[in-house]
Amino acid sequence: MKVKIVMDKCKTECITKQQNEHEAISLGSYHFNSTATRSIKQYDRLFEALPDAVVVVSREGKIVHSNAQFTLLFGYKNEEIIGKDIEMLLPARFRSRHRQHVEGFMASPRFRPMGSGLDLFGLKKNGAEFPADISLSYVTIDSDIVIMAAIRDITDRKMAERKMNLNYQVQKAISGVLKISLEPLSIEEQLTHALDLILSIPGLSLGSRGSIHLVEAESGMLLLKAMRGFSASQAKQCKTVQRGNKLSDVQDQSCQVVIVNCLDGQRDIEFAELGLYGQYCVPIAHGGKIIGLISVAVIDKHKRVPEEEEFLAAIANSLANLLERHQAELEKTRLREQLNESEKLAAFGRITANVSHTIKNPLTAVGGFASKLMESLPEGTKEKRYAGLIFSEAIRLENILQNILLFSRQDAGQREECDVAAIIDKALVMYEDICKDRLISIEKNVNDAPNIFINREQVLVAVENLLSNAVDAMPTGGTLTVSTGQEHAGSSSYIVVQVGDTGLGINKEDINKIFEPFFTTKLIKKGTGLGLSIANKVVDEHGGFMRVESEPGKGTTFSIYLPDIRKPT
Repeated sequence: MKVKIVMDKCKTECITKQQNEHEAISLGSYHFNSTATRSIKQYDRLFEALPDAVVVVSREGKIVHSNAQFTLLFGYKNEEIIGKDIEMLLPARFRSRHRQHVEGFMASPRFRPMGSGLDLFGLKKNGAEFPADISLSYVTIDSDIVIMAAIRDITDRKMAERKMNLNYQVQKAISGVLKISLEPLSIEEQLTHALDLILSIPGLSLGSRGSIHLVEAESGMLLLKAMRGFSASQAKQCKTVQRGNKLSDVQDQSCQVVIVNCLDGQRDIEFAELGLYGQYCVPIAHGGKIIGLISVAVIDKHKRVPEEEEFLAAIANSLANLLERHQAELEKTRLREQLNESEKLAAFGRITANVSHTIKNPLTAVGGFASKLMESLPEGTKEKRYAGLIFSEAIRLENILQNILLFSRQDAGQREECDVAAIIDKALVMYEDICKDRLISIEKNVNDAPNIFINREQVLVAVENLLSNAVDAMPTGGTLTVSTGQEHAGSSSYIVVQVGDTGLGINKEDINKIFEPFFTTKLIKKGTGLGLSIANKVVDEHGGFMRVESEPGKGTTFSIYLPDIRKPT
């Protein structure tokens, strides 16, 4: 397209005469004569002095002219771009859409100031992208339109805005976590709400999958407490994770969201690219000790972003405080319960010291006379049956008294080198006949284990109590399983004794109460409810611990962990 300035004949002759003095100039396909040239040169100096990068574009989208600031911003000299498509200044992903915008603008030209709210990007000669603000204006020359675009690099402004938004989001998230910590919720519910808060933050390119694990103090294992974006089977795979796994060991597992190699001596946030997505591993640390892990997946070949790390680090610190507060509450509760139990034990001690002989002596006499009476009475008489009931109840009362005396005792007594398998065999002998009568089969899987230093009699009582509970849990028959093994928990080694049944199971709400004195889940109240309390106390005094796994209607398994101590301490 050529724009001609029509002049009268006189002026044309004048221009011809002064041709050597006033050369014509052209801007791309626009050609101007000498009279226009003088004006354009004046305007060109102003054009070059504009503070923004400016480019002139024809109706066809071809670049006509640019100024010095354009060269500084984009890296192109004016002669390199004259006649080229304007789309060369845009990232490839925006070019087809931009052509549509140009056509729409030409159909209805208008002025558009900077700060129009559009997310625009420019592409420099070296391939670098930058966020841009662009204002548009147009000029009509001889019924034709040219566009003038002023372009401003707003990278610094965008960074400042993103920083301000990040600070706002961080403060909002921290406030949310603090609010959650004050709500009367379980730690699992609090962490789940916190994870939802992390995954809902806008503008940080976070995906919709994540998890929070906590480090178990005893075993050092990672225990799943909160998860979002995964199926039930994946959640099951992620329920417990062994620390020390490397990323390469985790990639092929269902639980790909957990990266645990960042917990091996490191406390910094780790980022890994896993195919089409990436992942942040954020340790939760308190007092120089790692107590948990946040894992967050990000998608679309995401690259690590410092602002995201700042946000996740702030959340991790807030969660550390939440967990510390929760731990402090648990410790207070534990100490309160310990104090209550100590008071109970003190009361038991006073009672047993005062009345043990008073009760035991006449009880022994009642049992003895009942036994003699049974021997002298003829079979089949109701008198003999009554004497048998008196004898059995006297024996039961003696056992109750013995349990109370044992529970009130404060130490594990004399320890010696013992064979755990032999203790189990001795305990099982007492229940073989009972199991036959109740149609209970016994499965024993006792592996060879080293002799350890324990109190033989007290461990025997603990195992007997577990066997008694297992038998009582199967009133209509079932399978009693007893096994042994060796396991490592943290840096310690343990001999493990497991007693399982296929009985009634324990309700979820009762699991945390079963080791309390006098608590029982038996349908028919028997004894004092001290069996599990005694077993737990014996194991605890040996420096071990107990675990229970149960499902209503399917059975229960109790595990005793005794320290693998082969020399007396």
